[in-house]
Amino acid sequence: MNRLVVVVSLSCLSVVTACASSSAASKQPSANAAPDKKNTSADAPLKSLTYMRQGSVLRQQGRYQEALESFQVADRIAPGNATNLNMIGLCYLNLSQPDKALQAFDQVLQLVPTFTDARNNRGATYLMMNQYHLAEVDFIAVLADSTYPHRRQVYYNLGITYLKRGKPGAAEENFRKSITPPSPVFDGFLQLAQLAQQQGEPEQALVFLREAKLEFPDRTEIAFELGKLLLIMGDEEEARPYLEQVVSDSPDSNEAATARTLLGIG
Repeated sequence: MNRLVVVVSLSCLSVVTACASSSAASKQPSANAAPDKKNTSADAPLKSLTYMRQGSVLRQQGRYQEALESFQVADRIAPGNATNLNMIGLCYLNLSQPDKALQAFDQVLQLVPTFTDARNNRGATYLMMNQYHLAEVDFIAVLADSTYPHRRQVYYNLGITYLKRGKPGAAEENFRKSITPPSPVFDGFLQLAQLAQQQGEPEQALVFLREAKLEFPDRTEIAFELGKLLLIMGDEEEARPYLEQVVSDSPDSNEAATARTLLGIG
C-alpha cells in the first residue's frame, strides 16, 4: 500500500497545481487553434491566461492530453510563465511521462528558484522515477519554507521516500507529522496502520484506523481496513458492520467483493 497522496489526484502523489480555476472549458477557444498572429505584446498575457484557464478545467476533468495542449499554446503565446510551466509538468505526470515532467519542473525552478510548489512537484517526480535521494533533497528543501501551506502532504511524500529507502522509523516519523490537525493527510493514517501491523502492533494499528474514521467518516477504504483488521484480531461482531458498509457504499468494487467473501455472502 505504498501510495502517494495528492493535492490534485495523481495516483496519490502529493502535487500542487498553483493555477486558478476557470469557467467551463466549452466556453474557451480550442487548444488546437494556432495563436492569433494579430496578438500584440499587450494582449498576449490575457490570451495566454485564457488558454491556461481552459487547461486547468480540462485537467480537472481528467482530459490530460487536451489540457497539456492548452498549456502549451499558452506557453507559445507568452513564454516563460512559471505557473503555466508547472501545469505542463503536472500534465506530463498525469500522462505517465515523468522525464518530460522533470524537464518542465527544472525549467520552472530555473526561472523562479523559490517556487515551492514546483519543487514539491519535482520531488514527487523523482519519487515516481525511483530517484529517492533526489526526492528527499527536494522535499526537505520544501519543508524549509515554514510558510508553505501544504507541509503535511510533503511530510507524507517524505515518509513514502523513506519507506522506499528501507527506513521505516523515519517514514513513521513523517507519516505522524502528516496526520496532524487541522488538515490531516488521509493516506498517512493508512500507512501508519500498515507499519504498526508489520511491527506486530495490531492494537496501535486499530488506533490509527479509528482516528482516521473520525476524521474521514465517509471514506470506504477506512471501513474496509477496519473490518479486515478486526477479523484478524478475532472480533467478528465488530468487524461485520464495517464490511457491510463497504458492500453498501461500493457494491461493484474489488473491496466489496472481498468484504462479501469475508462476510460469507460472496
